[in-house]
Amino acid sequence: CGPHPLLSLASAFSPHMVFSYVAGRLQFKGAWHRCVLLQLLLFGTEGIEVKNTDGIEVRNGLEFHAGHSAYHTTALTHRLRRSGPRHLQRSVQVDARGDTRPGFQLTTPLEDMSSEYTGIIGVGTADDGNAQFEARVVFDTGSTNLWIASVLCKASPCDRDGAEKFYDPAKSKTSQAFIEDGMESDSDIDIVFGTGELKGPLHVDTYRVGPMAVERQPFAMIREMTGDVFSSFPFEGILGLAFPSLSFGGIEPFFERVIRAKLLKSNEFSFYLNTDSNRPSALLWGGVDKDLFEGSIVMFPVVKPHYWSLELVDFRINGKSLKAHVSEDNKAKYVLVDSGTTYFTAPSEMFYSIMKQFPEAPCSEVEGYPAIEYVLRSAHNKTFTLEVSQETYMVMDEYDSCRPAFMKLDIKRKSYGPAMILGEVFMRHFFTVFSRGNGSLDQAKVGFARAKVGAEPKIAENVEQASYLQSQASSIMRRSSKPSRRQKV
Repeated sequence: CGPHPLLSLASAFSPHMVFSYVAGRLQFKGAWHRCVLLQLLLFGTEGIEVKNTDGIEVRNGLEFHAGHSAYHTTALTHRLRRSGPRHLQRSVQVDARGDTRPGFQLTTPLEDMSSEYTGIIGVGTADDGNAQFEARVVFDTGSTNLWIASVLCKASPCDRDGAEKFYDPAKSKTSQAFIEDGMESDSDIDIVFGTGELKGPLHVDTYRVGPMAVERQPFAMIREMTGDVFSSFPFEGILGLAFPSLSFGGIEPFFERVIRAKLLKSNEFSFYLNTDSNRPSALLWGGVDKDLFEGSIVMFPVVKPHYWSLELVDFRINGKSLKAHVSEDNKAKYVLVDSGTTYFTAPSEMFYSIMKQFPEAPCSEVEGYPAIEYVLRSAHNKTFTLEVSQETYMVMDEYDSCRPAFMKLDIKRKSYGPAMILGEVFMRHFFTVFSRGNGSLDQAKVGFARAKVGAEPKIAENVEQASYLQSQASSIMRRSSKPSRRQKV
């Protein structure tokens, strides 16, 4: 089969159907790698069983996103970082309560601060009824925490004549103290990153994402911000989007409250991270935008609803399994999809095997590098292969030298590891959906489709209000002159 933007269906007699992304199409292969010449549109196929529940279409054991559209989109911009890649190691989160209202969908803008994508949210209520503070936050699918820069933060990097512009509980009409065991709590909690740490007390206020508002939302006010990760890009908070078991003190997380309050027609969000520096990126809530991806979104069940964790049956290069040649402690059992991690990650032994196969070289010499393959399991016990080409996993530096976008990371806890991570570099090439279905944990799914390079999300409003930290970072902004599949990081 030649390259085609439609879906290619493999032989119905293949015992193990797998899919791979090749030249911008979703291709199904059989056990004998025979490519059948039947190419089909996802929503007009005869002779295939179709079921539709909770926004999922089932076709011959395969699950696809039904394609329902997002309703609201807000503006995004793109900036490059001045420091190296980072991984967020985190541990806590906060919650919210909102009034039930008719469901809606919205898209929150994301801004690429190097590998850091941030979007604007509102906290508190000013006298005019608007947000008391608009913060640029990292939307992190690897944590369940909510942190906001506050006037409590006096030291660097908060002391650059801008701390008074952060969230100030005294100026919010909806501000409330955080009550613990019947008493007001002012003790600090902290979160440790790979290269930094946040500390601050819990507080309660109204929290806004576009037209979506949750009242009495507990969050941590940043009192201390240490580490290069926070000084290298405009950072004003974190919105964690993982699962309740990661939440601090058993507090109901933000997205759980969104689900319970029925604020979205569909309990899901999705990321489009643009590879074109001149075009925006987006976080879409409650639906998708078909103009941002090619083909269809294939959905996989979350098997450990702590992280957005999928079962990893195998990991292959050139058809050969790496898991077969490493110790038991290094055989990745899961793949985590994490917007809070820049690169791909692998356990130590697998990492060194990968790096040996893909040496750093001039970018003109890596085009023959083979694809890497993540063999995943579907909800109907089928195995599928997600194929990632060198255009995605090799990244270019300022000298046009390409290196693998992999980091070594050992996830020690056997409950959630060993595991590999698909981070932002992966998500720039794959439109990624995080779905909670009817809201229950066992309905959680992650979906992938090939992202359209250089597409532009539909922008409904302009939120280009520069924050203090954003203005401080203006000196490090660079823009690429043309769309490219090859990423600079």
